[in-house]
Amino acid sequence: MTKYILHGGFTRKDNDSNRAFYKELVRDVPDGSTVLLVYFASREQDNSEKFKEHVESIKNQSGEKNFNFLMATRDNFLDQIKQSSALYFSGGSTNKLIDVLRTYPDLKPLVEGKTVAGTSAGAYALARFGPSHDEEKVREGLGLVPVRVICHYESPDLPPNEKAVSLLQETAPELELVPLRDFEWRMFNF
Repeated sequence: MTKYILHGGFTRKDNDSNRAFYKELVRDVPDGSTVLLVYFASREQDNSEKFKEHVESIKNQSGEKNFNFLMATRDNFLDQIKQSSALYFSGGSTNKLIDVLRTYPDLKPLVEGKTVAGTSAGAYALARFGPSHDEEKVREGLGLVPVRVICHYESPDLPPNEKAVSLLQETAPELELVPLRDFEWRMFNF
C-alpha cells in the first residue's frame, strides 16, 4: 500500500498544520531511509535554500529518526525513486511539473509501498484532476491519487481560477472533490 499526502500549499510557513504534515510524511519511514525532495515545478534555477528549509522542517518533526536527503535530478530521477522510502513534490508551476513527470514511464509501480507527498503543484500532479490558477480550464494530473483536488482553496494569496473550479466540479463527478486551503492536507492510502 502506498501512502499519499496532498497538501493545499505553503509548506514553508511554520505552523501547527505544516508541522503535522512533515511529521506524517516521515511517520512510517524507517530510520536511516532516504527522503527524495523533488523541485521539478520550481520556477527558480537554484533550489538549495528550499532544500535546506525542507530538510530542517522534516528533521524537526522526525523524532529520533535520521534520514538521508536527496534533491531529485532529471537524469537520475528513476534511480533516486528506487532508493527512497519517501518522496516530496514541492510546489511551483503545475504545468512544468506534469510535463517533466510525463517524460518518465509509469511511475506508479516505482512508488508502490512508499510515502508520496505533494504540495500545491505537487498535489495537482499526483491527483487525477485539478483547476488551473491562471486559465479557465481543468488540468489532468498523473492520477496516482484518484481524486479531484483544489489547492489554495479560498486563498487570499493564490486562489484558483473561479471558472476552472466550476469546470472541475462538473468534471468526473464520480471522483471525490478535495478542497484544500493553504496549509491543509489530507492523506490517502491506495
